Amino acid sequence: MVVSSLLLLLLLPAVLGLRLPSGRMLAPRTDDGYTSQVSWDGYSFSIQTPSQDTPQRVFIQSGEMHTWRLPVPTLWRDIVQKAKAAGLNCISIYFHWALTNPKEGVVDMEGINDIQPLFDYAKEAGLWVIARPGPYINAETSGGGIPGWVTTLPGDPEWNPYNGELRSNDTYFHDAWQQYIRASAQLIAKNQITEGGPIILAQVENEFYNGAGQNEYVSELQDVYRDEGIVVPTMVNDAGMYKNIVNEANIYGIDAYPNGWTCIGDLSWPTAAAGWEKGPAAWRTYHENVMPDTPFMFPEFQGGQYDKWGSGVGYARCREVIGPEYERVLYHQLWASGVTAENFYMFYGGTNWGQLAYPATYTSYDVGAAITESRELTTKYSELKLQSLFLRSTPDLYKTDFVSNDSSTLTSNERVMATWLKNPDTGASFYITRQANVSWSDVESYKLTTEDFTLPQLGGELTLNGKDSRIIVKDLSVGAASLLYSTAHIMTSTIVDETDVLVIYADVGETVELAFDISEIITVDATLDVKSNISTTTAIVNFQMTTGITPIRLSGDGTSILVVAADYPTATTFWQPTIAGDEDFAAYVHIGANTPVLVVGPYLVRAATLEDNDSTLVLTGDLNATTTLTVIAADAIQALTWNGEPVSATRNDWGALTATLPGPELTPQIPDLTSITWKYTDSLPEIQPGYDDSQWIPANHTETTSKFLQFYGGPWKLGVASDYGYHVGNLLWRGHFDGNGQAAVNLSISGGFNFAAAAWVNDVYLGATEGGTMPTRNVSWAFPEGSLTEGDNVITVLQDHMGFNLAGQVVCCSPGGRQRDIQSPRGIEGYYLLGSDNSSVDQFTSWKVQGNFGGEDYPDKTRRIFNEGGLFGERMGYHLPGYDDSDWETKSPWDAIDKPGVAWYRTTFDLELPEGHDIPMSFVFSDDTGYYRAQLYVNGWQMGKRVANLGPQTAFPVHEGILNYRGSNTLALSLWSLGSAPEDLSIPSLTLQPSGTYSGGVGGVEVNNPEWEDRQAW
Repeated sequence: MVVSSLLLLLLLPAVLGLRLPSGRMLAPRTDDGYTSQVSWDGYSFSIQTPSQDTPQRVFIQSGEMHTWRLPVPTLWRDIVQKAKAAGLNCISIYFHWALTNPKEGVVDMEGINDIQPLFDYAKEAGLWVIARPGPYINAETSGGGIPGWVTTLPGDPEWNPYNGELRSNDTYFHDAWQQYIRASAQLIAKNQITEGGPIILAQVENEFYNGAGQNEYVSELQDVYRDEGIVVPTMVNDAGMYKNIVNEANIYGIDAYPNGWTCIGDLSWPTAAAGWEKGPAAWRTYHENVMPDTPFMFPEFQGGQYDKWGSGVGYARCREVIGPEYERVLYHQLWASGVTAENFYMFYGGTNWGQLAYPATYTSYDVGAAITESRELTTKYSELKLQSLFLRSTPDLYKTDFVSNDSSTLTSNERVMATWLKNPDTGASFYITRQANVSWSDVESYKLTTEDFTLPQLGGELTLNGKDSRIIVKDLSVGAASLLYSTAHIMTSTIVDETDVLVIYADVGETVELAFDISEIITVDATLDVKSNISTTTAIVNFQMTTGITPIRLSGDGTSILVVAADYPTATTFWQPTIAGDEDFAAYVHIGANTPVLVVGPYLVRAATLEDNDSTLVLTGDLNATTTLTVIAADAIQALTWNGEPVSATRNDWGALTATLPGPELTPQIPDLTSITWKYTDSLPEIQPGYDDSQWIPANHTETTSKFLQFYGGPWKLGVASDYGYHVGNLLWRGHFDGNGQAAVNLSISGGFNFAAAAWVNDVYLGATEGGTMPTRNVSWAFPEGSLTEGDNVITVLQDHMGFNLAGQVVCCSPGGRQRDIQSPRGIEGYYLLGSDNSSVDQFTSWKVQGNFGGEDYPDKTRRIFNEGGLFGERMGYHLPGYDDSDWETKSPWDAIDKPGVAWYRTTFDLELPEGHDIPMSFVFSDDTGYYRAQLYVNGWQMGKRVANLGPQTAFPVHEGILNYRGSNTLALSLWSLGSAPEDLSIPSLTLQPSGTYSGGVGGVEVNNPEWEDRQAW
């Protein structure tokens, strides 16, 4: 993801003079340790597997997903299959250092940290993989993936305001990442293309910048890659057009998020429009000036946008802002700029379960991506599929030269821009047209002037919708046929029984025109009114698009062309599954797989095979309703099966197989959470008289590696909880003092954006504070009369950590104007007791601290370090299945507690959902506001944080595998009430709701929800 633009503005003046890029190409020479199986030139990448005689050009069409944001490994296969069905040929993944290496010397690559199944699923489906292990990944995850223990590294670099020097060749940091990167590199090496695996590129670091010790650090990382056997090309991704780290890897790419990072506002794409000259229009020029001898690659291009606490928006709006129109205009602009490798961030966003999120964002990481957090398909997915199938079937676009951007000579309307690209080998041309201003919404009419003629030739004009883009092709090979031009959108092409099949689409009522270069007079057979001009050299057809599928046949001696025309909504229901061959890399298009079948109608077609001597087409997929199935396939295919069941199909009058597929005929039986029994207990015994904290960690450090000086109080340093081994979740601090005239306490509490803290003196509530955008809150709380005793008194502070910031985040107005970065304090930076007249009084005698049970030595090796925080219920395992709550009070979350504090609720319920179905479900809170924070635990997994005074998230998807769809489930809630109003003291409602019912599904979803064990004996 893109680093803070403010950071870049701060750094650029210093870095531009440090190391200027030369633009040289690092060639893939085998004597330098690089494989020749992945090569490149200034146009595109090429891949050559052992079964191929020559390299094959590829257009890398990739989508980003993160295995760690979907903690059900079986479901990774679901996302991979949906990526392949969308026509993608690659996926990109970040690894996660903090999950994998939670403690110095401990590298955990088992369970949900074992990425090997993802690589296996990708190879099975026929997808390449871009591996991105970091170490720093940003990704809107806590600390950008940097483990908490790394934030406390020693060192005092002269120019750096933080301890140590993260992301540099500093010795301490160099030693810190060795184990993780070496383990990751070994995994990558084992799964790279040269070993029969799917990995073709390995990224080094992430969105980094030139600087003293930083370029060297990136080179050190690459050296480790080579030492561990990685021979595929390495790459870096600059956060923008900043010329950072240009020559430290084989491939240099840039990231771009033209619409910025907000879902708030109208749909006019104001940022994209304002930045057109600095961004999209400048992309090609920038690339040609910096790295012209390598493919133009966007390792990250905007596929959505993350939302923030308190936005009042939510991801439905994000998906609308960055919707199908945005995909057409901006993704086509990438092609117009010469891009032949693009990765969309995100294709599937997933969930910031546990404490994975960085402080500014919430549990959901849906980001308005093509696939929703609940793994459902969207209109964005459909548009991406149309574009990807076009790319897959149009290799002429993989190598093009820029010819012209002069709209005054290319179009008849100055409000319509055009870019002309031409393949130097085949002569194929691509005219990419779009509105001159990306925000314009009027429909424009125009004619296009090519090097040979003006289109359309048979009269009328072309039309361009507002905020839209159209690609007009010329001199393109379609199977054995030569497509002279097409003004319609092209989806794909194939060959069926020696007939060249071309699939096109347009809006209903739109006039389109196609021309074929032929050698004899042919006839045109169509069911609609077609204007035609047939000669001995050219066949032109012109017609208005109608609803549904319209076949148009052009036939004659030696010529057989089938144009399958569809309106846009119908086109989105087309699928082109691949048929794998027999050799290795058998599932990869252009290598071992072919695409001889078109399937129309189903919600999703996951895969296809041919059986019974290629006479039976075996389809697997999902249905959300009863569906008319249409299959365009060879006459030799006499039978169909769908998810293992025979399908009764007949040939229609233009040769396609048709059938009816029955949709899901069930209404899932979902329990009513308000009618089942709930159990309740207090989860803040720390404020009760006589509470024993003798086993807590003494917060008694008098030294710290942090360069953030303590404001006041002492002698102990409490500002950095990580100094005491606690890096995630809720924190509890207890300060002891002898009662002797104290009247108030003053605290400076620091945390991530939107952190919260509450305090008690003994068992008396003092109040709460929230950080908002401020990294530190200074508060003074007076002690109510009678709240102190003559002996030992205790201040208890409950603090929501909120995770670590990302690199380069600068927050204004913090005390002293200090920057706040990954290593910013999480704790109490100042503490002082006051007398009634602000006079000097006895101070604290000791402090204790508590966080997630065991800290870095957490006991739950399945759900891991980010799952839990320091609430008493979390430390005791109240959230885990099998905990004995029989002596708890019977009470539901909507029955209010009597004062601010922490309550814990548990219940169990059974699900009996049918196999062979995918039924995404979410736990949905009331959208009523209140001053409380609730955590949702499902079978021990923390799957949501509801902050009722911030929002906006109220619905929390929980996947099968976390939920047991055929068995017992444990649901637990923590309720932290920070206020005393009625709306602060209860959760108004909670329901379990399905968002859809789909027959099919990926199948075989494994459930792994270990039960409670006595932690005190652990």
